[in-house]
Amino acid sequence: MTEGLSRIRIAPLLYAACLACALLLAPGAAFADTPAEGAPHAPPTLAADLDDYDTSNEDMVPDPLEGWNRMWFAVNDVLLLKVIKPVHQGYVAVTPDELRSGVRNFFHNLGFPLRFLNCLLQGKPSEAGVEMGRFIINSTVGMAGFIDVAKKDKPIVEPDKEDFGQTLGVWGAGEGFYIVWPLIGPSTLRDSVGLAGDYLAEPFGYMVDDQTVYLGARAYGEFNKADEAIAGYEAVTKSAVEPYTSVRNAYIQLRRSKVAK
Repeated sequence: MTEGLSRIRIAPLLYAACLACALLLAPGAAFADTPAEGAPHAPPTLAADLDDYDTSNEDMVPDPLEGWNRMWFAVNDVLLLKVIKPVHQGYVAVTPDELRSGVRNFFHNLGFPLRFLNCLLQGKPSEAGVEMGRFIINSTVGMAGFIDVAKKDKPIVEPDKEDFGQTLGVWGAGEGFYIVWPLIGPSTLRDSVGLAGDYLAEPFGYMVDDQTVYLGARAYGEFNKADEAIAGYEAVTKSAVEPYTSVRNAYIQLRRSKVAK
């Protein structure tokens, strides 16, 4: 329980820091959030539709750490396509579709409190209500979330996945600068702060005493659905003349569309 207690102690401080960042990065600051003209307002899923975005604008967001970013972009590219992709293909070959779908649904269901909280913080009570309804149905009839009954038997339109990075954007925080993290991939200063908030607010971390078990379970959950990330990444980079720029611009447009919606 030590890990869970430390997270409880740190969480209020982190959210206070996030709010401070929101004020400091508000419109009018040096790196204020200025959506690109004509940016789409109906966000697609990262896996399937990133290629729908215009990736030609090379000056969408400040990139002062370009040397660092390009280095980790190259490392992440090798890890994703040369290591994770073939291993995941082998995993898919020996794992029943029903099991992979169940694992995906289970971890998604566990993330309900985080999505629910961010819906409320963004002033979206109807979306919060949909999240609550889906969680109740899937946690009971859906065997703790392994079966997405709300979608399968009596469809309830699932709202977009909300996170704290989007919440900061809705509150008026600018993007800051672009940054690429090892393994995590593309981000911005605002989204990086949001990731820290999401980590401390995620309920699953308080359910597991051992941090190693927690990280291992989360890693497996992400690996189980790695095909989604790989499909989105390849859609952007496969025919791109400058893959780094294309991924950066597609990511920024995607995140802006989610904040604007």
